[in-house]
Amino acid sequence: MIFTPTGRKLALSGAIAAAALFAVASATAGTSWSIGVSVPGVVVSEPAPVYYEPAPVYSQPAPTYYQPAPPVRYQAPAYVAPAPVYYEPGPSWEERRAERREWRRREWERREHYRHYREDRD
Repeated sequence: MIFTPTGRKLALSGAIAAAALFAVASATAGTSWSIGVSVPGVVVSEPAPVYYEPAPVYSQPAPTYYQPAPPVRYQAPAYVAPAPVYYEPGPSWEERRAERREWRRREWERREHYRHYREDRD
């Protein structure tokens, strides 16, 4: 089958018309309308609801307060050493032993004194 120039033009225009028809059908897929034939009168349905974005609202932010950092103070390093402690040497072991003997001797004499005192009273 050989196409004539007129046949080619008709085939090309038919293909363009079909492409336009399919493009229009896909573009109007979001909305629908219908006319009822089986009911008396003409019935046209409402289009789908449309979303309207609200107007932008500006509100001033709450004021914020940041307390400033305390000032930095530098001072010379301080070196602290404990005070020196001196211990006097105490009595030697022999001296303490002698003091203890002396104390015992005095206690013994005191007891003897009281014993003689009580015996004299009786």
